[in-house]
Amino acid sequence: MTTPSEKRSEVALWNPMWAILLSFIFTPVFGGIICGMNWRAMGKEEMSVRSFSYMRSTIFIMVLYIFAEPMLRGIPYTQYVLLTIMVLLWLVWTFADGLKQLKYVNETYGEDYEHKFWAKSITWGVGGWVAYYGLALTYVLGLHLLGVA
Repeated sequence: MTTPSEKRSEVALWNPMWAILLSFIFTPVFGGIICGMNWRAMGKEEMSVRSFSYMRSTIFIMVLYIFAEPMLRGIPYTQYVLLTIMVLLWLVWTFADGLKQLKYVNETYGEDYEHKFWAKSITWGVGGWVAYYGLALTYVLGLHLLGVA
């Protein structure tokens, strides 16, 4: 029979503080996936679903921006719209989900859990940005070829 401390150390998680920090670079899509998988590993399915909803919401907003951006050209300061949206999304996700997980992990496990390696996750984060900019570039080139923009 396992004791509570043995059971705690069996869980494998990504460090939630690094998830928050890396989500600033890779968007709340990255953080939603990482925290969602962490919550699932800790047996908190409701919180996992919530984290994945942040991921889906961020993807929706980012894709919506790709299609809205050509219509915003010529309006002052539109070059800062995506940056502003991404920072706001990150702040909302951080305070609504990321910090909750950080607090829960610190109170429940401290450092007594298996730390997952980040290489694969970061590779997926980079791949996500490449895919996003590939989609945006394809759309804008398509508009130029059609003579729309």
